[in-house]
Amino acid sequence: MIRLESVRRKSGGRIHLTPRIPRSGPVTTLCGQALGDGTYAESDSVADCANCIRRSRDQSRISSAFFEQEEGSELLRLSLEQARQRKPERKPGAAAGKQESSRPMLRVMPSPPPVPESVGELVTDGFKPAGQGVWRSPGGVVVRMSGPKRDRFAELVYEGSVVATRDGAGLRVRAGDVEVRSSDEGVEVRIRRR
Repeated sequence: MIRLESVRRKSGGRIHLTPRIPRSGPVTTLCGQALGDGTYAESDSVADCANCIRRSRDQSRISSAFFEQEEGSELLRLSLEQARQRKPERKPGAAAGKQESSRPMLRVMPSPPPVPESVGELVTDGFKPAGQGVWRSPGGVVVRMSGPKRDRFAELVYEGSVVATRDGAGLRVRAGDVEVRSSDEGVEVRIRRR
């Protein structure tokens, strides 16, 4: 437990709390008052400053006050001393850590939801879902679908070469292992079979 020291103005008034009373120089109280050198004295009485008492329950305020008075090393020493006194809690019935890890653990993993054969213009055979309306091919091609049902082809992302060819009345785009065909009937996105 951190012990705070009491200090009072020599002219009288409230008794305040501070981390340490210096031998000389000003002192800053927990309530934020700076008492100049020679204007204060140590007190054995209990503190009666409401702000100091309230702030003495706030660990962060106390820590800040110690560091402001360059007493951080004292706070660290007290913290380490307190940590040494604490002993790690052991679970009842647990002797050694090896016994716990030697038991096999059975985990039941939920199966992923079934992937439909197609989602609008995308034939999902071979694709894996990668987010809301985003699909990834085995070759690393990313296809993004748009629309209210995420069923319309919107974008294709691939870092390799892309080949676009006119195919009759439509267009065919090949990127990695994905093929996009457009025609009068619409667009079809699928894994390209070799």
